Amino acid sequence: RMEQETGTYMFMALDARGEERLIIFCHDAGSKTGTNGRMAAERLVNEMIQEKLRDDGGGGRGRSDSRSRSRSPSRRGRRSPSRRGGG
Repeated sequence: RMEQETGTYMFMALDARGEERLIIFCHDAGSKTGTNGRMAAERLVNEMIQEKLRDDGGGGRGRSDSRSRSRSPSRRGRRSPSRRGGG
């Protein structure tokens, strides 16, 4: 659904440390308020995650897999190469 709405192609991949990353591809970087492109797709994904966290009461551990849950304190500032570009 999100791919169709934003004109993107998305999939999950493991990075060099074995952590899952959502990869968003599109020739259009998009804009902060636009409805198409990578920025729009990222915004929809973040909204969906926030909605899910609210519905779960903020602490839902609905995943049943064996991956480590330890994460660095802040991942917000890190950017992947696929998010490069203007706007």
